Amino acid sequence: MIHPDIRKRRAQKVNRQHMHKQEPSKSISGEHGPGNTPKDDRYYVQRISEQIFVIRERPSVEKDPGPDDRIVRSFVIGHDASLYADSINALQKKLDEEYGHWTKNATEDR
Repeated sequence: MIHPDIRKRRAQKVNRQHMHKQEPSKSISGEHGPGNTPKDDRYYVQRISEQIFVIRERPSVEKDPGPDDRIVRSFVIGHDASLYADSINALQKKLDEEYGHWTKNATEDR
């Protein structure tokens, strides 16, 4: 049998989770909101719901992340989304060094 205090804490936690319909954007390796994604990262993770995460692509280095950014891929596990975003950002940095800043797209070959 579950103690009433534990049951109450679980209910409070669930209620807090349902308070937000859409979580703020997450950067590649952190809990950043829109505008806080590192400026040199082209791809970032946005949490849509508790179990839906999307990788978005910023349109240019001058623009902050926004709701109209292209969705590259979706995931059901946030950690997997972060790993994927980290890997394509690393590839993007290599392409930038070889061809110029943001002239090639890291997701075109995937």
